[in-house]
Amino acid sequence: MDNGQTFLVLGAMVLLAFLILNVNRTILGTTDNSLQAQAITSSNSAGQQIMDLIKSKSFDESTVNAVVTDINNFTAPNLLGHESGETINTFDDVDDFNQYSCTVSTPRMGNVAIKATVGYVNPGSPDILVASKTRMKKIEVKAMARFLPDTLRIYYYASY
Repeated sequence: MDNGQTFLVLGAMVLLAFLILNVNRTILGTTDNSLQAQAITSSNSAGQQIMDLIKSKSFDESTVNAVVTDINNFTAPNLLGHESGETINTFDDVDDFNQYSCTVSTPRMGNVAIKATVGYVNPGSPDILVASKTRMKKIEVKAMARFLPDTLRIYYYASY
């Protein structure tokens, strides 16, 4: 074998190595994208499950069994959260879920960490929590999972 053939064989081997590396990189990228898509779907499902539970509750503790016309009867902003002795099974209003956290086990992606926050907002600027009672509460459910590229956030606004 002369030098020309040797260089041709070496060149073919280098070209084959680059081709194999690119194929592997593409396969790994596709796998990462697939895992992220599955994590987003699983995390969204887990977060929405908690959000649906929150949305099924009364606006405020004072509105569970009565119609309230005076917002001064609503729970004070610094007291939002579950009452003493309440558990997830006995939560009866949306702000019981303030600072609630749990782990939801999913069949495909493992555990999804969930954290909920609830606070009063003004209808004119619903993204900013306020330290006063209003007729609107912002509910945020965050979902975090292993292959999720970032925290998934689900929002809902309850009004009364």
